Amino acid sequence: MTPRGGLLVLLALAAAAAAEDSPEEQARRLLENGRTYLARGQPKQALENFSIIVQSFSRTEVVGQALLEIGRYRKEVEGDAEKARAAFEQVAKEYPRSEAAPGAYFQLGLLTLDRAASTAELDDALAQFARVETLYPHSEWVPPALQASAVAHRRAGRLQEAVDLSRRVSLEYPASAAAAAAQFEAGQALALLGEPRPAMEEFQQVRNRFPESPWASRALERLTALYRLYGGPRPTFGLDSGFGLVAGDILKDVCALAVAPDGKLWVASEKSRSAVPFDASGKPGAGFSAEHPQALSVSPRGEIVFAARTAVRVGPRDVRGFSIPAGKPGEPPEPLDRILAAAVTPGGWILVSDEKREKVFRFSGTGEFRGTFPERDAAKRKVVRIVVDGEGGIVLLDREERIVRVHDEAGRPLRAVGPAGLRKPVDVAVDAFRNTYVADEEAGVQVFGAQGQPLTTITSPELRRPRALALDATGAVLVYDEKAERLMRYR
Repeated sequence: MTPRGGLLVLLALAAAAAAEDSPEEQARRLLENGRTYLARGQPKQALENFSIIVQSFSRTEVVGQALLEIGRYRKEVEGDAEKARAAFEQVAKEYPRSEAAPGAYFQLGLLTLDRAASTAELDDALAQFARVETLYPHSEWVPPALQASAVAHRRAGRLQEAVDLSRRVSLEYPASAAAAAAQFEAGQALALLGEPRPAMEEFQQVRNRFPESPWASRALERLTALYRLYGGPRPTFGLDSGFGLVAGDILKDVCALAVAPDGKLWVASEKSRSAVPFDASGKPGAGFSAEHPQALSVSPRGEIVFAARTAVRVGPRDVRGFSIPAGKPGEPPEPLDRILAAAVTPGGWILVSDEKREKVFRFSGTGEFRGTFPERDAAKRKVVRIVVDGEGGIVLLDREERIVRVHDEAGRPLRAVGPAGLRKPVDVAVDAFRNTYVADEEAGVQVFGAQGQPLTTITSPELRRPRALALDATGAVLVYDEKAERLMRYR
């Protein structure tokens, strides 16, 4: 037999074998191939496989799994929360006895948790997670649902419940993929409870028990930050003489700094009229240009929010101006053309500080005016910085009043720093444990605890007039000095 003839025979045998496969076997093969495509970074090919299952193998047992994967694609690849929710809800309603159902409830909980801006919404997420354990107690989705429940409790301020649930996952499901995340969560909640040393022990256990997990490196960062503040008799910060950036005009007239989740340091400069990212090696990347740059912040989704005088950029492409209703009926809306700062809240609101009217205004994600922040706030405020802390608190620095106020999403006050002790505050940053760092033109960088108590002040001969401030993941302080025209790091 010739080689060509042998090949034809093999193809014929393969076709015959495929023809003998049941629809269930064909659907499962499509499902596994789709998951392989996902693992290889080929999401579109994966989506095609999952869609074929839904359209052509709708009576098989794996259709629920295919819908679950489609929902994850809508959420993680397309970023379309509504389409993702529709897919997950279809699984929960139409395939409640399938292997995919607990995963659907878990994903529905995550969707709610991601955008939760109130205790009621956090409780809605908890209800979805609770259904996983209640209805499917032996499912592999139980440990991640419990771990996500701990996160929801922490965000609701129920810190001890977060610790207890996290430890339960760590003890009852030590081999699960959620165990490392749960132990990390226990450390975070303990730190927020004001128990830094037990928190450090939990973070060290993450490193000891799960050294290959991505949570190990994050635990080292949190451990480093806590040790710097609480490892000795008093917090210690020293100037890092080995740190330095060489970037020409970008490091002149710096007005704002921000550290993105990927670790890149963003520098906004009035001289260069831009905001530029620097990687760990100090190499600059592609940035954004703007007339009269003002401030930087980071959205809950990790996007850079770049405020300029007349517009705000959210991420790489979304640039928008803002208007408020005119003072008299029938008049056109008034544009905001003296913007000082901006931020995106966990619930998707955009907050914009306006110098002319001395207000912070709130807009929907599509730019529709929704009043002041806090609501019906009649006081005049010159807010030069707006940032969102790791627990969803909205941090406002009012330079004229010399006060840092923190509110929840609804505008309710949570805590405050100042005016006592603050002289000429110009920038503010909050670490992962709700400690507040204030750059003061006359007093260096002042550090306050989660309850507003003074912890330490960072000073050195090189630090003469701080202008901009940011924190990296290890708690190191990055500060730009206006007189020296120099970016320094203290750790």
